[in-house]
Amino acid sequence: MFTRFSMYFNNLENSNSLYLQQHATNPVHWQNWDENLLKNNITGNRLLVISIGYSSCHWCHVMEEESFEDAEVASVMNEHFISFKVDRETRPDLDSRYMSALQLMTGTGGWPLNIIALPDGTPVFGGTYFSKPDWIATLQQVSALWKKEPQQVLDYGVQMQAGMAEMIQVSLTPMKDRFRKEDFDDVVNFWMRTIDPIHGGPNGSPKFPMPSNYSFLLDYSLHSGNAAALEHTLLSLQKMALGGMYDWIHGGMTRYSTDRYWKVPHFEKMLYDNAQLLGLYARASRATKNKVFLDTAISIGDFLKNEMLLDCGLFASAIDADSPTPQNQKEEGGYYTWSADELNALSIPNRTFFNNYFDITPHSSWEGKYILHRSKPLQEVATQHKVSNTEALKWENQWKSILIDAAKKRGHSHPKPSRDPKALTNCNAMLVQGYFDMHLAAPENGFDSLALKLLDSIQGMLVKGHQVLHELNGNEGFLDDYATLGIAYLKGYALTGVEDYVNKATKLAQEIQSQFSIDGSPFYKYASESSAKWQEVIEIEDNVIPSANSFVAQFFRELAAYGGERTWAEKSSNMVRSIHGKVFKNGQNFSHWLNIALAQSYSSKEVVAIGTQSSTLLESITNSHYRPNTLYLQSPNSGTLPLTLDRNPKESTYFICSHGSCSLPTSEQQVALELWMQ
Repeated sequence: MFTRFSMYFNNLENSNSLYLQQHATNPVHWQNWDENLLKNNITGNRLLVISIGYSSCHWCHVMEEESFEDAEVASVMNEHFISFKVDRETRPDLDSRYMSALQLMTGTGGWPLNIIALPDGTPVFGGTYFSKPDWIATLQQVSALWKKEPQQVLDYGVQMQAGMAEMIQVSLTPMKDRFRKEDFDDVVNFWMRTIDPIHGGPNGSPKFPMPSNYSFLLDYSLHSGNAAALEHTLLSLQKMALGGMYDWIHGGMTRYSTDRYWKVPHFEKMLYDNAQLLGLYARASRATKNKVFLDTAISIGDFLKNEMLLDCGLFASAIDADSPTPQNQKEEGGYYTWSADELNALSIPNRTFFNNYFDITPHSSWEGKYILHRSKPLQEVATQHKVSNTEALKWENQWKSILIDAAKKRGHSHPKPSRDPKALTNCNAMLVQGYFDMHLAAPENGFDSLALKLLDSIQGMLVKGHQVLHELNGNEGFLDDYATLGIAYLKGYALTGVEDYVNKATKLAQEIQSQFSIDGSPFYKYASESSAKWQEVIEIEDNVIPSANSFVAQFFRELAAYGGERTWAEKSSNMVRSIHGKVFKNGQNFSHWLNIALAQSYSSKEVVAIGTQSSTLLESITNSHYRPNTLYLQSPNSGTLPLTLDRNPKESTYFICSHGSCSLPTSEQQVALELWMQ
C-alpha cells in the first residue's frame, strides 16, 4: 500500500542531485528511484514513467519547460503513472539498462531518456525528447492499452526482457583471437571510409570529440606509420581546437558540435570530456610539437582549475549549456555568444584581421549572434594579411584580454551557466590521468602538483576502507570507479616513486576481482549487486567515456608492469583477446580496447629513472618526445618493485625496458632517447 507522501507529492526536494532538484517544483509527482516502491507497485499495478537526464542537458531543460512544468501533462502522468526522475550520472547503471532497452526498441538513444515500464520496471515503450502533444498522446495511448489489453503489454514486456538478456549474452560471448598488426590496418581502413576528409571527424553531423577514438588513431599511426590516419587525426584535433566547440575566451571544450564544421557547439561542458581531451592534446603536442595543441591543453587545464574545481578539492561534473540573457530567461549558449552590437562597442584593434580570423561576417552569425571560432590557424591568416607571426600573436593576446574583460563586465546581464557540483569518482580519476599527461608535456606548469592534490582528495573523500564511492556522499561505486581510480593510483606512483600507490592499486584490483567477477567470463559486471539477467549491465563497448571493462583491461595491464604480478597481465590479455572479433566493422566502438591491444601487438616500453634526480630525468625526455604505450617509473633510490629492485647507481640513471626486460643503464639522455624511441 502506498502512502500519500510516496505517491501524491513530488519527492525530489531533498535530493543531493542538482538535476533532480531542478525538477523538484514540477507539478509531476516525481519519485526518487526506490526499489521498495517498485516491489510494492507490483500489486498496485501502475505503469511507470522513468525519465533520465542530467543537469546540463539542453533538451532535458526544453522538455521540462514544455511538458513537466505543464499542469495538463502532469495531470495525465499523476493519474495513470508512477513517475521516477533519475540522474544518469548518479545512477549510470539504470541509465545503461534503459538506454539498452531504448536501443533495442528504436535503434537510437540520447537524453532525455523517457521510458514507460511495467509495474516491476520492465520497459515497454521509450523515446528521447517528446513535444508536449506527442508526450500526452503517448501517455494516453499506452495507458489505454494497459487498461484494455494488459496481456498484450505484458507479452511485450516478456519479449523485452528476453531481448535485453540476449543483448547481455551477446556482449558476454567472447570472440577470442590474438591481435596481429594487420588487424589494426583492417580496422582503420574500414574506419577511414566514414571520415570527413575536409573538416576532420566523422562524415556528417553531429560531431563528438570522442577522445578514445583519436587517442587510438594517434598511437596506431605512430606505431604503424600510416600517414593517412595520422593526417586525419591531427586535422580533427586542429579543427576541434580552432572551432566553436573550443571556448577560446574561457577555456574548455563543449560536449559536441551540431554541424560538420565544428563551429556550432552544444554548449554544455563536461568534466569527462575535458579530462580526456586534456591528456589527448598533451600527447599530441609531444608527438607533433604543434603549439596549437599545447596551448589548447594548457587552456583546458586552466579552465578546469578556474571553473570546475570545488572547495573540497574535487571537480564538478558539468557546466550547463543554458543561462539567462537580457533576451531570454534561459538561452542556449547565451553566456558564450556575442551580438554584433556588443563586438562593435569594443575597441578591438586591427578589426579587419580580427573579423577574418574569427569569421565575423554579415552571414556567419548563429541565431543572430556570433560564436567566436577560428576557421584557419593564426599563421595562415597572418600570411594573408602580410603580417608577421609575432605581430599576429601580439594582436591575438590583446583580443583575448579585451574579450575576457568584456565578458566579466557583462556578468550582470550574462551570468555564468549553473555548475553541477556532483563530484564523480570516475571523472575525477580520469582527470588525474589527464594532469599526468600534461605534466609530461609541460613539466614546468605544475600539473604534477594538481594531479597529486586531486588524488589525495579522492582518497580522502571517495574511498571508505575497501569501498570506493561513486560520488561524494553517494552510493557505492561501480566498476569504472574502481578501475579508473586504480589507474590514477599508478599515475601517482609514476609521478612520485611512492610505492604505496601501487599497493593501493593492487587492493583495488583484488576488490574488482571479488566484487564484479562473472563466473566463466573474461568480463566484469558493472555493479556489484545481483540482478535479474535482463537488468544486468555489462559495459563493453566504448563511448564518449571508455567502457568500464576496457578500463579494467588497461588497469590490469599497467598494474602487472608496475607490480610484477603476471596474473593481472594474463587477465588483461584474455579480456582484449575476447573482443577481437567484434572490432573490425565497429572500430570506433572499441577504440580504447584497440589502444590496449596495440601494446600487445607492438612493443610497449617502460622508462625507469633511478636516483635523486629521477623526476627531472623523466621530464627532460618526455616534454618533447612521445612514444605510444610507454609506462613511466621512478625511484630516488633502489625500490622494491621488479623494475626498480636492487638498482643502486652512483648517479641518476635511465633503464629503458620492454615488457620487463631492460637495457643496460645509461645516464646519457640521448642514449636513453634512442633506446626508448626504437
